[in-house]
Amino acid sequence: MVKKEYVLHIVDKLKCGIKSEIKKKNYEAALELILNCANILYQTNLYYVDEDLEGYLKEIANKMEILSPIEKKTDVIFFYDGFGLNSRGLAQIYIKALCQIKKVIYITYEDCKENIPDIQNIINKNDGRILYINRSQKKYTEQILQLCSFASEFKPHDFFFYSFPNDVVGVTSLNILEGKVTRYQINLTDHAFWLGARCIDKCIEFRDYGANVSVKYRGISKNIIAKLPFYPIINKDIPFQGFPFRIVNGQKVVFSGGALYKTFGGKNKYYDIIDNILKKYKEVVFWYAGGGDDSKLKELMKKYPGRIFHTLERNDLFQTLQHCRFYLNTYPICGGLMYQYAALAGIVPVTLRHDEDADGYLLNQEKLVVDFENEADLYQEVDKLIRDDTYFYERRNQLRCSVVSEEEFMCNLKEIMNNNDIMEINYTDINTDVFRSEYLNRISQYDIDSFLISKKTIKTILKYFPMHVLRGIIKKLISKCK
Repeated sequence: MVKKEYVLHIVDKLKCGIKSEIKKKNYEAALELILNCANILYQTNLYYVDEDLEGYLKEIANKMEILSPIEKKTDVIFFYDGFGLNSRGLAQIYIKALCQIKKVIYITYEDCKENIPDIQNIINKNDGRILYINRSQKKYTEQILQLCSFASEFKPHDFFFYSFPNDVVGVTSLNILEGKVTRYQINLTDHAFWLGARCIDKCIEFRDYGANVSVKYRGISKNIIAKLPFYPIINKDIPFQGFPFRIVNGQKVVFSGGALYKTFGGKNKYYDIIDNILKKYKEVVFWYAGGGDDSKLKELMKKYPGRIFHTLERNDLFQTLQHCRFYLNTYPICGGLMYQYAALAGIVPVTLRHDEDADGYLLNQEKLVVDFENEADLYQEVDKLIRDDTYFYERRNQLRCSVVSEEEFMCNLKEIMNNNDIMEINYTDINTDVFRSEYLNRISQYDIDSFLISKKTIKTILKYFPMHVLRGIIKKLISKCK
């Protein structure tokens, strides 16, 4: 566990470096330090917005101001995708909908070109355009200039921003484009820190929880917040690839998955739940699909040989879920999209609540009884799902209608773009202190040091943090050797 004071010390030191580099007009180095600082704040989730970082990015944008006023083309939409992933996340569903509304110009990075075949097909079929930014050879300042030059050339009316939490290229560009386009932030990471809270005209949330966090903790006005529940991209034509183990004597499979860091903390409750299920139900086999530190899973593998299996993620997730008894959600950080995959596959996403972060992934989620306040209630549901076939099949039918449809999504998005936010948001007073404390519980001082290191920024970081870089390199080497 890392102490909050240590993180704040690193953040303050980074900010001193940022101010120094801006003063020297070395904007590239300043952007590198901002990127690293934002990454640490995302990883630790001490708070949700940093006014200093927002101010530095605006200051750099003002110094880099390169665009003369541009005339908006009402029929052109920019969709900037910092992730460049084909089916994971929300890019594909937004692009499908936006292509039915206006002409879409999709912008991502050249190194993602081979990763987005379905997105490319959607854009091409709808007479859109794809533009690529070169980040392997260009500096951050050059990437910003390239993105803004696209805006000068194609004159978009709307700019949809969908990216990772420390994207200095996209956020600086949004600051430069203030007043020249209508800027929409798609808030995928509603539970954690991200850059860009002060350079948007509309913040699109997918649930009430994110809207409440944005108002209370990010200081974003309710006037620019809209709610748009999403749906997952599912290819139902992919065949089930089979279990990575043999099913014998009527065994029942309990499935779980996602990044393993979500299972660390919370007083080890996630692994205690697995332990108790396997202890009580001899017919159950547990399968986890996802990357990360699997040391806790290996401990249970020794205790239950031949009954716990760990694989990487697979592309037949939907089909896999259909063949399992239920989905055990991760804890203390739940997998939001997994609620929807499980529901559409017709199995219960059994979830132990940690706080309000588990809310709002399904339509009328509070009535579906998939979230449980304590382990006793959770085990009661597990018992019925495993032992009562009638109950199991009733639940399958109940869950399949709990996700918004593609048509509803498109209609609601069109209303938001017409400045008609039709989905009501329930604003309540929430407290995320306990939830955020889990981030510090699962990382160490050495992890913070390793977060400072990346190939592109290491020279600048080394200037300010020589010993931290050395410790971070040692940490990464040790991790590779394990």
